[in-house]
Amino acid sequence: MTDTQGTEPNSGAERSAGAAGFGARRDTVNRGVVNRGAVTTADRARHILHTQLEADFCQAPGSISRALEELRDYPDAESLPLLATVQPPSEKMGAARRRNDDIWELRVANYASVGILCAKHPRVLEKAIDYMLGDQSNWLGDYAQLRQLNELLTPYTQQVSGTSIYYTPGRALLNSVVPEGVQAQEVKCAVPGVGMMRRVDPAELKAALLAEITGERTIRREANASAGALEVDPEDTETRVTRLRVELLDAEQIERFRGDKRYSNALGFSVTRPDVLVLAAYPVEEDAADVPAAGESDPALADPIALVGVSDDSPIMRQIGIDVLPAWRGAGIASVLVRDAARLTLAEGYLPFYGTSPSHILSQRVAMNAGLVPTWWEYVSTSLNDLPMD
Repeated sequence: MTDTQGTEPNSGAERSAGAAGFGARRDTVNRGVVNRGAVTTADRARHILHTQLEADFCQAPGSISRALEELRDYPDAESLPLLATVQPPSEKMGAARRRNDDIWELRVANYASVGILCAKHPRVLEKAIDYMLGDQSNWLGDYAQLRQLNELLTPYTQQVSGTSIYYTPGRALLNSVVPEGVQAQEVKCAVPGVGMMRRVDPAELKAALLAEITGERTIRREANASAGALEVDPEDTETRVTRLRVELLDAEQIERFRGDKRYSNALGFSVTRPDVLVLAAYPVEEDAADVPAAGESDPALADPIALVGVSDDSPIMRQIGIDVLPAWRGAGIASVLVRDAARLTLAEGYLPFYGTSPSHILSQRVAMNAGLVPTWWEYVSTSLNDLPMD
């Protein structure tokens, strides 16, 4: 299927007016606090993701679900499903789209073997469609295919400007959002396409999650060998134990790190994609006589060994970034903090995502160890006329 929909793109959810604190958001119409409901099921996570991708790529609502149905119904089709459209003016693009610059010339994605295309110019879209027929969307991330696509775009003064792979929560992570002891009722959502959800009291969920996540924590990295292994070095049989104190930072505490390049992945300080949730990890010495409880320390006097930040990238999805100081890497801190940030984000009713380079294997391992799974691959091209000349 090559779907070149001419229908109105997904208007999506309304744009939020900024963070109103953990567990709530500000409604842009009523100016009140609205409970979004925690995202705890694969059905709801999938519905949010489809809405996001349809908005980002200017596709008609429901087009991704229809493409996936066709993929299931016609597994022997000569060509994989391909959704393609011309980019409309910014004011007509879906309000749910991620708040990135809308200056790209061609945007391509592969999601579950469904190719998705959006181009500013019809002739570029036509060339890209011809190139991606068959199963090309599954292999477009290979260098040879990217080079060929780049050569197709060069006559139109365009070139590849970036590729990324994005991760979203897997089923196990979704199931971990509601801690033991917190009452939750699984129900079928009345909204078409959403599927199963869990009803849970937001205040109770918030308190339970923060009790688990903040305060003193112990992270263990298993030994490389068992105690009975032969011809091993002592460090091979040692379990690495790291004691941390994790704190949820407020806006004033976050501001202290503006311009600090050590935490540039965790904090963006963007006006359009503000940092709405930040967790900081501080070391706890084994022989410390009096370890301050979470919230009792003075973060202004100490540098965290790790920061994880969540930015408000769209009205329905939020992006996670992580930084761990070099001396503390390899202990599993990054994956633990990313998982914590993802659970808190899901509890607020947003779907978290984690983006990285397809070649950054360590970053991908952080995501997978945190319970995130590879979900979609994305490519963006820009005009050669937009490239900086200095």
